[in-house]
Amino acid sequence: MELLDFLMECAKIERTIEISRQFLIKFPTFHPYQAFKQIDQLNDGYITAQTIQVFLHRFGYLHTLKECGILFYKPEFKYVDFLRFLLPTNQLLRDYISHSDQQSQQSNECLKEIAKHISLEIVLMNNLQPPQSLDQLTDGTREDIEQLFKKERLFVYQDEIDAMIKRLDFYGDGQIDLLLLNNWVLILNKQTQIKQQKESCSVFVTPKKQIQFQNSIKTTEKKESKNNTIKLIKQSPQKRNQIQMQKSKKQVMACQKQKQDNKTKMTQNKQEVETEKKKIIEVQKNKKNINTQTKNKSKQPQEIIEYLLDKEIKIEKIKQQLALQKDFNTLDAFRALDVYSKGSIGIEEIDTLLNQKSGQSIQIFKRFNNNQLTYHDFLYLLQPYSANFAEILNTRQPNIDGNKKKISKLFSYQTIKLLIDLLNLLQQIPVKLNADIQLFNKIDGITRDNFIGVSDLQQYLYESGLRYTHHEAILLINAYDKDKDGRLSLQEFLDM
Repeated sequence: MELLDFLMECAKIERTIEISRQFLIKFPTFHPYQAFKQIDQLNDGYITAQTIQVFLHRFGYLHTLKECGILFYKPEFKYVDFLRFLLPTNQLLRDYISHSDQQSQQSNECLKEIAKHISLEIVLMNNLQPPQSLDQLTDGTREDIEQLFKKERLFVYQDEIDAMIKRLDFYGDGQIDLLLLNNWVLILNKQTQIKQQKESCSVFVTPKKQIQFQNSIKTTEKKESKNNTIKLIKQSPQKRNQIQMQKSKKQVMACQKQKQDNKTKMTQNKQEVETEKKKIIEVQKNKKNINTQTKNKSKQPQEIIEYLLDKEIKIEKIKQQLALQKDFNTLDAFRALDVYSKGSIGIEEIDTLLNQKSGQSIQIFKRFNNNQLTYHDFLYLLQPYSANFAEILNTRQPNIDGNKKKISKLFSYQTIKLLIDLLNLLQQIPVKLNADIQLFNKIDGITRDNFIGVSDLQQYLYESGLRYTHHEAILLINAYDKDKDGRLSLQEFLDM
């Protein structure tokens, strides 16, 4: 199996196992610590392949010790490793499990489902075919995997890359350790070889009838050869020489025919290979031409303005929905995200909330030219433009114990989802309009006061076949209006 196919298979396995993990959480008596104790019957504080084999045998899953050992990248699993193995990737579901009761005993049905989950992972991992080589990987990071697929011109979703890294990330540090992966692939190779040997031994059976038939053929050949030798002895020496010369000529002719046939086959194969190469080169040239044409076709300014307007309308809708959530309050959210109680929110806190790499939320902080968000900045990000919704949000009182609670305890799942969606939109890299003075003068065609107002923008969009209301158009102006005078100057328009 090639490396890219191997990575895609790992992503499929991780997705199926993730569904099984999320199904386990639905059991009210489920807790990972109790499951760990049930497997660790000797109270050693760690789990091995042998203890998992004993646990699975209790519920009828008869796996060998080598099959169970495919899950272990080191001789023993502690509770931290077991958590990474059993819990889902969603941070909200992890928080939900962490707040459940540890001392509640797990039911027999829950233990059966845990055994079923572990057995599923063992079966999937043992059926996985190892790659031919891992030489294409350089450091095992996300960027390394993305470059591999880009070289082969294959499209991959970010969720699939996350699943690949989650499946092969043995240490949980966000990247693949190549040394451990090499050792793990060697184990896979050994197991596949053992399976192939067993299959070949079970398939290869020599029936007695075939042996008897072969022996009968050999005996007839021996009889014919004896008869021919007797005939040759009875003939004169001249005839013998003639017969031998004829046989040798026939053999030479047969060899020459075979050589000619091989030459013709070789030439045909070469021609087929050359035609295939030409076809591949033509397809690659066509792809390059299509890509250059798509790059050269730059978007029209009205299309970019439409995209920016739709984005601001989405942001405003989410802000209004957040304001209507009765359990949401900006001060409580600010205190919950301010983990270190320093009076400001950093990039790390936003990245942990969004469950992403460090530094991806830098665009939120670029709005204020600072690496920290004060409460005033945080309120500016979350407050809707509509005065009615802003009043609803600002008049809501914070909780008394909100300073001590986590964000998962303060707000419901729906409010946290809305907050995450809003921050994801705000952290997106903005699309540049690349405007000039001619476009500015074209939009400022109604008032001609060297400023772009709401009516100017509406008229320009209406002439382009787009209709937006006054409240929708003012959202775009408000997003890029630095001096907050309700209109865009030439410099503010060029900065879009």
